[in-house]
Amino acid sequence: MMQRKDIDIMRRKRDIDGLVGALSDPDTIVRLTAAEALGTVGDERALGPLEQLKFSDPDTGVRRAASVAHAQVVGRIAARKAAEGEAGRA
Repeated sequence: MMQRKDIDIMRRKRDIDGLVGALSDPDTIVRLTAAEALGTVGDERALGPLEQLKFSDPDTGVRRAASVAHAQVVGRIAARKAAEGEAGRA
């Protein structure tokens, strides 16, 4: 079974596939921690899995964490695109 420390290691390594896989772990705290980690990493590959989790997880805390993480990823993508647009105009 996966543990919270495993999630932290994957977050530091930016292991998006591993973190996405952890979203289906049977342990609620692992799913919640994985969702939070995906939000901090901000990789666009997390959008679909977080979108699904925020509506389907049986735990309200996990759904809330997935919703916040989804918004964080969307915000990071928007900020990156804005910065790229400004760099192109310079």
